[in-house]
Amino acid sequence: MKPERSSLLRIICLAAALSLVLPAVQAAGPDQSQAQKIADQYVATRQASNSNPQKEYEAGRIVVADLDADGQDEIVVPWTMLGPTYWHHGVTVLARMGQRYQPAGETQEPLGSVEDLQVRDGVIVLHTKWPGLNDPRCCPSVAKTLRYRWQSGRLAPAP
Repeated sequence: MKPERSSLLRIICLAAALSLVLPAVQAAGPDQSQAQKIADQYVATRQASNSNPQKEYEAGRIVVADLDADGQDEIVVPWTMLGPTYWHHGVTVLARMGQRYQPAGETQEPLGSVEDLQVRDGVIVLHTKWPGLNDPRCCPSVAKTLRYRWQSGRLAPAP
């Protein structure tokens, strides 16, 4: 085989191999930096739709993971709504829908004070603190671990 032809064959083989690998990488989802920007945009949208100027939304540490083993990463966004004398924590799953990530599921129950979020084998694990009997409002002391699985567009409690 001539050297030019051998090089051309190598380039064609490399291009074919990359075409098989690149769609899988793209399907996996955004990197941490991109995901944080997407999460920040989501929280800004929540803030913009808020009619109470005393409420403010902020995102916590996000996690990018494939929650339903479909080969597509979702973005798990813990967020906090801060009011003048109260707060509320929530978790929203953003899933890729077309070219964008959209809200696809959200907790609908109280979470206490969320201190940490992890994803293990598709299960979202929240480490939280809840008010004890004599705790002041600011300082919950009872540790609880909550687990959720993303199913059919909603977060369902998991064992």
